[in-house]
Amino acid sequence: MKIYGITITPTSPFGTPLKGDTLFGHFCWQAVEDPELLQGGLDSRIADYGTKPFAVFSSAWPVLQQKGETVYALPRPYGLDLAVNERMSRKERIQYNKAAKKKKWLLADTSMKIELRDEQLQTDGELFNLFLKTQAAEDAKPLRLLPKGQKKLCTPVTQPHNSINRLTMTTGSGEFAPFSHENFQFLPGLRLIIFAAVDQKVLGPDQLQNAFEGIGRWGFGRDASTGLGRFSVESVQEQHWPQVKDSDTACFTLGPSVPAKKMFVRCHAEPFTRFGRHGSVLARSANPFKKPVIMADEGAILFPADREVFTKPYIGTAVQNVSAVDERTVVQGYSLYLPC
Repeated sequence: MKIYGITITPTSPFGTPLKGDTLFGHFCWQAVEDPELLQGGLDSRIADYGTKPFAVFSSAWPVLQQKGETVYALPRPYGLDLAVNERMSRKERIQYNKAAKKKKWLLADTSMKIELRDEQLQTDGELFNLFLKTQAAEDAKPLRLLPKGQKKLCTPVTQPHNSINRLTMTTGSGEFAPFSHENFQFLPGLRLIIFAAVDQKVLGPDQLQNAFEGIGRWGFGRDASTGLGRFSVESVQEQHWPQVKDSDTACFTLGPSVPAKKMFVRCHAEPFTRFGRHGSVLARSANPFKKPVIMADEGAILFPADREVFTKPYIGTAVQNVSAVDERTVVQGYSLYLPC
């Protein structure tokens, strides 16, 4: 499999996080609309997805500049504790641990080699400052005036909605009462990267670009019909991926996953439950909701029981039997990983 980096620029707020399993679902619907997108067609590829995935997508991660070099802001590995100096007093240790918990991000350069050092861990505010340094003066000025709590790469926004009673042509109480949804938006001009491992016999960079341009044009996730989830595709380029050399290597995941049984001796992960639903034409079916799937969220650290795990750039399993209206439905329980 080849690994590509798909760089996108959000152009609207989002209602759904850009996680790998949801990106896979959107890609499949693009393949439904364009039968030439996948060599051999979607049906045959989905049928083999449990044993031979044609594509595995990571979640989307910010692309920044540090000292003139491109870096990616990845999630801090789950369960990672920073070393505490034994000479610290009890008060100093409490203060140190409190500050360490705010370091939610791990910076990785384009070599994708993970280094668990204090200086590679960043807070929301530190990432904001990195982004600010690359902006033109006229663009940076309004960002500097943001309140401290909003100095993040991604901030929540509230979108009000109205339901109109067609008899009175007004809003009212009960089911016609105005309501709001919580969405989120990225800083203007911020780029994100999605890593994709693909079977090059089935899918190439041009097809990847066409598919993601379609997703960005029609909208990603919830309330896409109201203008949410828009983005533009900047580039699709082959990505360097580090090889596993050490015998004591663990897997650091870049998207939600369902680890295979007996493949790992230990797992440090935040549980994540995907309450999925169908898209496109199946969204209007008798039962558009999928069965819940419990996953290990991105940023998990998995310790393999056998080095056979490292023969593939992804870990996990495909999840089937989740739909009541289409038995072919499959959930991407795979995730790309970095050796750690």
